[in-house]
Amino acid sequence: MKLKDLLKDIEYISNIKESQLEDIEISDIVYDSRKAVKDSIFVAIKGETVDGHDYIKGAYDKGSRVFIINHDLEIEDDAIKIIVPDSRRVLSRMSAIFFSEPTKKLKVVGITGTKGKTTISNYIKTVLTKSGMNTGVIGTNGVFYNDVAEKTLNTTPESYELQKTIKEMLDAGVECVAMEVSSSGLMMGRVDDIDFDIGVYTNLSPDHIGPKEHPTFEHYRECKSRLFGLCKYGIINVDDENAQYMVDHAKCPTCGFSIDKESNIKAGNIELTRSSASLGVDFDYKLKDQDTVRTHICSPGEFSIYNALAVIGVCDHFGIDRDKMLEALSDAKVDGRVEVIPVLDNATVILDYAHNGLSLENVLDTLLKYDHNRMICVYGSIGGRAAIRRKELGDVAARLCDVSIITTDNPDDEDPMKIIDEIAESYVGSDSEVHKVVDRAEAIYKALEMAEDGDMVLVTGKGHEKYQYIHGQRVFYDEKAEVIKAGKKVMENRSNR
Repeated sequence: MKLKDLLKDIEYISNIKESQLEDIEISDIVYDSRKAVKDSIFVAIKGETVDGHDYIKGAYDKGSRVFIINHDLEIEDDAIKIIVPDSRRVLSRMSAIFFSEPTKKLKVVGITGTKGKTTISNYIKTVLTKSGMNTGVIGTNGVFYNDVAEKTLNTTPESYELQKTIKEMLDAGVECVAMEVSSSGLMMGRVDDIDFDIGVYTNLSPDHIGPKEHPTFEHYRECKSRLFGLCKYGIINVDDENAQYMVDHAKCPTCGFSIDKESNIKAGNIELTRSSASLGVDFDYKLKDQDTVRTHICSPGEFSIYNALAVIGVCDHFGIDRDKMLEALSDAKVDGRVEVIPVLDNATVILDYAHNGLSLENVLDTLLKYDHNRMICVYGSIGGRAAIRRKELGDVAARLCDVSIITTDNPDDEDPMKIIDEIAESYVGSDSEVHKVVDRAEAIYKALEMAEDGDMVLVTGKGHEKYQYIHGQRVFYDEKAEVIKAGKKVMENRSNR
C-alpha cells in the first residue's frame, strides 16, 4: 500500500515533501522493532515502561525506512520521519486503512463493564451462530471463529492486531464479531477505528485503579463511556448505579435491560434450577410490547440473568428468530465462568474466574442460594498489586465461606506465602476454617478430599487461564485439568478404602 494512502486524514509533518510520499510502498505496519521487515513502517509508541522511540535503530536495521514518531529525533539520513501528535492513535487509523476497513463490512458488538464481558461475548457467539449468523469472538479467553482458536495477550488487543484479526474473520465468512472492550483498550485508542454496530454496558465497580491503570474511579468510568461514542446503538444495564452516566454520555440511541427498574427488556419470576452438570435459573422476560416469555439458562444467579438479557437485546436488534435464540441461549456456557465440573459424586465443584472482592462476593452470594452443606473456597491474590485487593478478597471469604484454602495466584515477584499471610489476616475473629497451601494443585486436591456430602467447592481466580504469572513469566498451569485430576484421585482413593 502507498504511504500517502495510509496517511489519509492524519495530521502530520514530515522531513520530505508531500509529492515524495506518493511513490513509497509500505509492506506492513509494525510497532515492535523485532517484527520489522523491508519496507515496513515502524510506529514508535511510548508505553508505561517501554518507549518505542528507543527501538528505532533496531527497526531500521531490519528494513524499516518510514517512522511514525511523536517528536523529532536523529535517524539515518535516508529515513522518512512522520511526526504526529499521538502515534498510538495513528496506529489505529493506519491499521484500519491497511486492512481495508474490515469492521465496516460485518457487524460488530462491543461489550464493556467490570464484570460479564467474557460471558456475554461468548453467549453472543454461541446464540448468533446457532441462529444462523456466523459469529466470532475476541476477548479475555482469546480469538474464536469457525475452527480457529488463538490466544490474546490483552482482553482488547492492540489496534493493528484487532484490524488484522477481524479482516481474517471477514475473509473466513464471519458475519458478526462480539468483542470485549476493556477500559484500557478504550483509554489507549485501540478501538478508535472499530465500526461498532452495538455497544453493551454491563456494570461498573472499582477495579483496574492504580498507577499503571486508571488514576481514579471517575477516570475508569469515563473511559468505559467512550464506547457509546463509537457505536450506533447502546444496550445498557439500567439497574447499575452508573447506568445513567453511560446514557448521558452516549452519542447514540440506547435501550435498557433490567430486573428491578423499568426498562425495554425486563426479567422477573426468577426460579433457581439444578442438575448434575449445571446450576441454572428460569425466568420470564418481557421485551417492549411483546408477550412475556419464559426461558432457561444453565448458569446461576441474577448476574447470569443480566448477561442473558444483554444477549436478548442484541438478538432483538439484529432481528434474530426468537425461538432459535432461546434454544441456543438455554445451554450456552463459558469455560471457567461459574462452570460446574462433575468430578465428585457427593459434592458440587465449581470453577470460576472471580479474582477481586466484589466478583468473589457476587459468585458466593449466588452459589449460597442453592441447597448446600458447607461452602469450601480455594483462592489467592496476585502479586504486584495494591494490598487492599487481598484484604477485600479475604474479608469476603472469611464472612461467607465455611472453609477457605488460601493459595497462590499469579504471585509475580512477590513471595506467595507473604501474600497468603496478608489475606489470612482477614480471618481474625472469623468462624471460617482456614488453611494455607502454597502449591495451587495441592490446595485443590485438599479441598476436594475434605468435601463432604452436599458441600460446594468453589475454585476461583484462574478460570479459563492456562498459566501462573511468576517472576514476569507465564508458566503453564491448567486449572480445569488440575480440578479433574484431583477429583479422579479423590474418587480412586475412596473406592480403594
